[in-house]
Amino acid sequence: MDRRFNKAFINWKKDPSKLPVNEWMRDMVVNYGEIKDKTFYGDTWTVLVRITRHIDGTWDTYADVAFIVDEAPWHLLETGYSFNLWAGKDIATVTIV
Repeated sequence: MDRRFNKAFINWKKDPSKLPVNEWMRDMVVNYGEIKDKTFYGDTWTVLVRITRHIDGTWDTYADVAFIVDEAPWHLLETGYSFNLWAGKDIATVTIV
């Protein structure tokens, strides 16, 4: 896969031990906006996540993350930037390293 990506630290809200390592997962999104009266206002972007290493004794991992389209807000993916991954609910917090 010839895609640009960013290195990240991910703090999972569930045990990631059954998630694949070194394979791109494609079913996660980032929501940029806000919820008012149970309606989401803003943009949603699909994010590819590839776990590269589990951190022993924790639910944390190192990973590569990438948007799937050039129009996505790539400029936000700078060191220290954090966002939540969503897959039906918030499942993790990602921090760009």
